[in-house]
Amino acid sequence: MLRIPLSFQARAMFIGLACAALACMTPPGPKGVLPFLASPAGPGVAALAVMAVGISVEELGTIRRIRIGVGLCVVAAALVAAGGLWGAALAALGAPIAWPAWLLYGAGAIGVALALRRDVAVFRDPRHGQSVRLEGISADAVRLTANGAPVTIPAALIHDVSLATGPDGRGVFVLLGSRDKVIGDARALPWVAAHRDGDTLLLTEHQAALDAELLAARLLEAASAGEGEYR
Repeated sequence: MLRIPLSFQARAMFIGLACAALACMTPPGPKGVLPFLASPAGPGVAALAVMAVGISVEELGTIRRIRIGVGLCVVAAALVAAGGLWGAALAALGAPIAWPAWLLYGAGAIGVALALRRDVAVFRDPRHGQSVRLEGISADAVRLTANGAPVTIPAALIHDVSLATGPDGRGVFVLLGSRDKVIGDARALPWVAAHRDGDTLLLTEHQAALDAELLAARLLEAASAGEGEYR
């Protein structure tokens, strides 16, 4: 899976390429901020701002904010497309637009399209693209998929649960009594620490498609039902 378009820097680069191309499509006339924004470049500049806000909102966490954030990124992609259509309309009316501008726009649009594909998929299911995905929590076990293979954590292994916030967004630290009793490839799980009392893994809201508080509550319920010991 291509992941470059998912970073803020790469998104900004691709939209910036499209903006540069759209700026070349600006009709001759008085120069200034307002005339520039009232040209095909205007939607491109707006796309940069909307994308930056969207990424920031997604990183705040909660499933609602994640969907709002990626939704704003979808709007940013639509603005880039609108700028291209505006430039095409000017060309159709006889405006001189050099072909290198279209090549530059195409290079940026490819990256924007790749990011758009990811954003739409994440809006539908926040777990999209995650190597670890929560499939279900029951009274006897926590069921995950890691690298496409099923992994089951018996509920009785859960000793502690706590909220977490980090570079990957919000999530939950889960302390297990032992990773050796995990059913499946335990090495594929996102372990973050090893303790005398057990090992800790991190499940993020993207991986679980649940708000961190709800995920923690459901894991504690499973641990209680499984008679796990936690503090």
